[in-house]
Amino acid sequence: MAKRTIVDPLTGQHLTFLETAADTEGRSLRAEVSLDPGGFVPRHLHLRQDEQLEVHEGSVRFRTHGVDRVLGPGDSARVTRRHLHAVANAGPGEARFELEIRPARHIEQLMRSIFAVGRAFRPLARLRRRRS
Repeated sequence: MAKRTIVDPLTGQHLTFLETAADTEGRSLRAEVSLDPGGFVPRHLHLRQDEQLEVHEGSVRFRTHGVDRVLGPGDSARVTRRHLHAVANAGPGEARFELEIRPARHIEQLMRSIFAVGRAFRPLARLRRRRS
């Protein structure tokens, strides 16, 4: 069985899969995402999926349609398919939010691949932290 938690040291993301496509017959993927101080989810879009997030701890900057919103605990945001969006930790401590993507399609495999690249470049992440 694959690990439920994956880490990308380059972006400061820690993602724990709560439900995957295998658990939901492909309907959705749910994950808890923790962002280190300075952590972020790079700008991206989904061609065939909608995304929703709900903040549980800290604050996050959510950018879509060219507009930044700072979200705190209990706040949520939704982005529909084919819209660029990005998320960043907006506070001094860890930020934590729940992410849901519908339908799941192959997003879990994509996330695992992207995070593996981040782990491969871990020495760069250490260098970035030393310069900060």
